[in-house]
Amino acid sequence: MRFGPILLALAGGWIQAAPLPQIKNCDGKMTVLNPAGQYTVVLASSQPLADTTREFGKALYPWQGLEDFRLIVVVDLRKSLGSFVRTWTVGRMKADLDEEAIALEPWFRARGNTNNPRKYLTAIPDFDGKATEALGWGSDDRVMKAKIFGKDGEMVWTAKDVKSPSPLTTKVKELLGPPAPTPPDAEPKRSKILLRRG
Repeated sequence: MRFGPILLALAGGWIQAAPLPQIKNCDGKMTVLNPAGQYTVVLASSQPLADTTREFGKALYPWQGLEDFRLIVVVDLRKSLGSFVRTWTVGRMKADLDEEAIALEPWFRARGNTNNPRKYLTAIPDFDGKATEALGWGSDDRVMKAKIFGKDGEMVWTAKDVKSPSPLTTKVKELLGPPAPTPPDAEPKRSKILLRRG
């Protein structure tokens, strides 16, 4: 009797990744990192990654406003001075998201979405590294990381030490269709939440 396939199947069950924890975002709400029913891009951020995260976040603007798309930024603050003034750090993150929502309004309208973008924006102040470690990103806050979770909550794409948004946007385009053209009234303002250096 051949047990190979059975053993492989059992082993596959044993090594399944643990479910991702729910993490409190800067608005004080619990966030599911891989919610069902939508495609979710999760980006790493930190003080050293501020400019890179901004570049990646801006590259995703053309899909903002789609109901089945979400972007979550996980800000690794374990090595940041922001970890010593947590209330202030969280308050600044919330204020930055408020401004980001205003900047995204033209992109939402381009997608026919008349809702306030603010409720779609999520940033996680990862003071203890819980979210970062759950995502398998380790402690190196200088390396850019990104993941995409599908509508079933399963990971469909991941990259570590990714140098450009191009592979990410290529996959997003494959999943969600072509990007929206740049709206004529889109402001060239840079997102403060994506610029945040901790």
